[in-house]
Amino acid sequence: MPQMHIYPDIPELAAAVAQRWLTLAEHAIEERGRFTVALSGGRTPRALYGLLASPAWCERMPWAQTELYLGDERCVPGDHPDSNARMVHETLLDHLTQPPMFYPLVKCPEQPAQDAAHYAQLLRERLTEDEAYAPPCFDLILLGMGADGHFASLFPGTLAIEDRESLVLPVWVEALNAWRISLGRRVIAAARHRIVLVTGEDKSATLDEIIHNPLSNKPIARLQQQAELEWHIDQAASSNLIDHSVHE
Repeated sequence: MPQMHIYPDIPELAAAVAQRWLTLAEHAIEERGRFTVALSGGRTPRALYGLLASPAWCERMPWAQTELYLGDERCVPGDHPDSNARMVHETLLDHLTQPPMFYPLVKCPEQPAQDAAHYAQLLRERLTEDEAYAPPCFDLILLGMGADGHFASLFPGTLAIEDRESLVLPVWVEALNAWRISLGRRVIAAARHRIVLVTGEDKSATLDEIIHNPLSNKPIARLQQQAELEWHIDQAASSNLIDHSVHE
């Protein structure tokens, strides 16, 4: 069974993941001198970021040795309401006296291929390790899961979900009539840790399929076949699960 942690509500989930973040950060800094994280966007991680910025947590976090990146982004200006970078600033960075380094993904919303290439080069320069062919390696990648099973901006039916080589890629999402930019499966699978945050009853049927059907073709099920995932789930999203391997 995958690593599953189920919580009665979102605040308890956020508190547990904040503690997990701190533990991983301390270990990474002790081993390598810094902590590198690719952040998830959308609604799900807002409670976590708000908690990390709160007085109870912000002073405990080693922000000076932390580098924050984005796992995916909408191709919109940085001040657009749909921008993940804006959300990260509003919920986390703007509340910290000395915020960590943060690398937004989109600079030219009308040129997604160019922005993807530039971000891939940034990751190569900052995160590639000794082996010449090794992909950039994050200490932690935070992921969400959509009701359709997508993660980052790798949606069902897109060519991006089939791509195993690109580090960062532009993604045309037909269902949304929009371009996005996403880390590729190669980079996500190479991270030292992958935490998936799942909240809301609308995710429960998909989560049940992913956990219990080894042949599921949902995008995040395919990632789970490729790399170990650590699931953190609220009670609403877990309502369809047949058995709960871990309760928090």
